Amino acid sequence: MPDESKIMRWGLILAAAVIVLRIVLEQAGAPEKLSFFFGVAWLFFIFPVLFALSIRAHNVASPFKSLLKNVLLFVLCTRLMVMITYMLAYIFSWKASRFAFPAGTVGENVSVWAGMFFIPLRLLLIWIVMATILGMIIGSITLLLKRKGSSPAAAAP
Repeated sequence: MPDESKIMRWGLILAAAVIVLRIVLEQAGAPEKLSFFFGVAWLFFIFPVLFALSIRAHNVASPFKSLLKNVLLFVLCTRLMVMITYMLAYIFSWKASRFAFPAGTVGENVSVWAGMFFIPLRLLLIWIVMATILGMIIGSITLLLKRKGSSPAAAAP
């Protein structure tokens, strides 16, 4: 399992870098289309595959349970970092469109309670569910394909 912890560590470092880069781009006034590509949502397609490949390489006894643990932890940590950006957006009134009310935390009608807690927590919970389901689907497909591709019967002519 050391590979899984390395993948997790580097994934979270990459997620933090992507979050900071996106905020810098948004605050510098970069076009929305450019900052869109610097979102952590893309990582939820990549890291479940890496977790699944590591799980198969180490012949983990409960691969799907291990995958769920890794995907859920990665999603939770990543989305907590994003939640903090929504709180900061409320405090500093960042003007990026993703922070605009009603979906975001910035606007005239946003109370302290909504800007600091309700909206960020709502987004956190929605994204945790969606990204975990997506990650489990992608990771499970990878686990199944890797098992079929590495079986002795598949290698025989």
